[in-house]
Amino acid sequence: MAKKKKKNTQKIYVKNPKIGEKYWFKFIGSWSFGVLIKRNLKLEEHYGEPWYTLETKDGMKYPISIFNIRNERPITKDNV
Repeated sequence: MAKKKKKNTQKIYVKNPKIGEKYWFKFIGSWSFGVLIKRNLKLEEHYGEPWYTLETKDGMKYPISIFNIRNERPITKDNV
C-alpha cells in the first residue's frame, strides 16, 4: 500500500502586504529589511502564489514570496 505524502504547508505572516511599507524578508537563508516596491506578476503566474519585489536601503532588489515576508524579525539562533 502506498504511503500518502504530507503536504508542506507554509504559514503566511503578512496577509496583505502594502506597497511602500517596510518588512523583514528572508532571501537565501538570511534575513534583511526593506521596502516593498511592487508585486511580481510573472512569478505569481509561474509559481501560483503571491510574489513581491523588496528593495533594501543600499538599492538591492529581491524577489520574495509571500511566505518569506514578516512584520518583525523572527527570533533565530544568530540574533539571540
